Amino acid sequence: MRKNFKKVTALMMAVAMVGTLAAGCGKKEETKTETETGSKETEAEAADPENFVFDEEIEIQIPVYDRATEGAAPVDNNYWTQWIQSEFGDKHNVKVTYVSIPRSDDMNKFNMLLSTGDAPDVIFDYDYPDMVTYSDMGALQAVDMEMVKAWAPTFYGNMETNGILDYMAIDGEDTFIAATRPMAYNFMTLIRQDWLEACGLEMPSNLEEYEAALKAFKDKGLGGDSTIPMTLSLPVQGYVVNYPYRDFPLDEKELALYSDLSVASLSWEPTKNFLSTYNRFYNEGLVSKEFYLDADGSQRQADFISGKAGTYESYLSKNPDVVGSLIANDPNAKVAVLDPAALVPEGNKVAGRGYWPFGMIMGFNAESSEDEVKAVLMLLEWMSDSENLFTLQNGIEGVTYELDANGLPSLIACTTEQRLNYNSNKDMFCLVIEGKDYGSDEKNLAVQKTTFAPAGHEDLIQQSYDYMKKYEEFLYPDYLFDTNIKSVASNSATLLDKYKTAFAELVTCPQDEFESKYAELSKDYLNAGYQAILDEREAAFEASQK
Repeated sequence: MRKNFKKVTALMMAVAMVGTLAAGCGKKEETKTETETGSKETEAEAADPENFVFDEEIEIQIPVYDRATEGAAPVDNNYWTQWIQSEFGDKHNVKVTYVSIPRSDDMNKFNMLLSTGDAPDVIFDYDYPDMVTYSDMGALQAVDMEMVKAWAPTFYGNMETNGILDYMAIDGEDTFIAATRPMAYNFMTLIRQDWLEACGLEMPSNLEEYEAALKAFKDKGLGGDSTIPMTLSLPVQGYVVNYPYRDFPLDEKELALYSDLSVASLSWEPTKNFLSTYNRFYNEGLVSKEFYLDADGSQRQADFISGKAGTYESYLSKNPDVVGSLIANDPNAKVAVLDPAALVPEGNKVAGRGYWPFGMIMGFNAESSEDEVKAVLMLLEWMSDSENLFTLQNGIEGVTYELDANGLPSLIACTTEQRLNYNSNKDMFCLVIEGKDYGSDEKNLAVQKTTFAPAGHEDLIQQSYDYMKKYEEFLYPDYLFDTNIKSVASNSATLLDKYKTAFAELVTCPQDEFESKYAELSKDYLNAGYQAILDEREAAFEASQK
């Protein structure tokens, strides 16, 4: 696939919102200083991000995800936000204000802030199409890469080294900057290893073996009278994990039309086969009968922790400690990482979604002043410094971490105010890097074991890593266009609602009704806007081939 074509889809955005935001995304009106109106060339030559001090205090507003983690300090005011203020802000006469963004509702929050003129100086998202939506609305200003290079040279160099700059332009204009993305191994499906052993089974190596294992869990009632062999909840986005049902390698045009994080590919054959499998599982009693009431995944987590369920898919972390909570309820419980091949029909490739080289994608608020942009870049440069980043990611030696025999940080329990926020302050340092990177797979793996895994369960990260390496040749990213697919903005919200409804209906209907219901719901989905999206994507793809 060609790297110079970037997919621009727009997520969760009503058409009526676009006009409002284009007119009202202002944050504040300010008179430009002499520094702002001066020559760019002179500024670049004079840039000194380490020592520069603003004559008058500059306030920058930085978004930070709020994951509603129970017992955690406020994400916008805690020891580490205060540390950044004292170590960076006070030195440069910059007031750093953090703005809480609910992780589960981030686009709606940004939309609201933009519409009221209260949006932070940085707009960010992990999803490239979301960021293109903000750009298309006029919410972002163009990025001056020479200014980035001058005021955040280390950050810029990291983008350059990792090939990220190739993806930062929309319609030929630099619009984004982005963090680097070292590979992480903490997303996994957990399976009750003790349940497999109780059934005399090995780890499933294909879908047929997995289904047989789930049936055995049910037949033996290993979770009690209300055993749930496989947890399931209602989708929260249009991303459909249908990779095991796709051709491999996948035709590039099909990739461009259907493979997407934002809009579900209802009507595509791989999606039909994916949903047909879930329909069979449901009718065999292998998933919760009321999964469709679980809109945020909290019930499936509770079912796994309580000992009712045989599998659970999520990011492994110390908080919440799902594994520790399970063992507290069932001291004999043992868990393992499910082999990804268990989700793949026999004979198919163990394919999956690969990542682009960037992590968090960022743009500057269209109404932020040049000094505010400069101050943000100085923060990114300060955060990119190896010593500052190490402290932000690991905390204080002897309080939040200890060094192991190899000189690598190993996190320790901390209950004082110095405790790290979610996943080692990840939602703060994600502005510059997506994870901890110590220069090699071996070192990164060792650190991830102590960062993500609950004590005593470090091998889960090793298992996930081993599977990743085993199947990495079958991983591939989505297609990226470099022009906006405008029909997504006007249809994605409606289509997401329709997909959620269709998902519930298709999974729960009698098996002999699945074919007709899939055809009926697919037709309705196409007519509701998906056909318009496919047509526009096809036209953009064909134009890119000329």
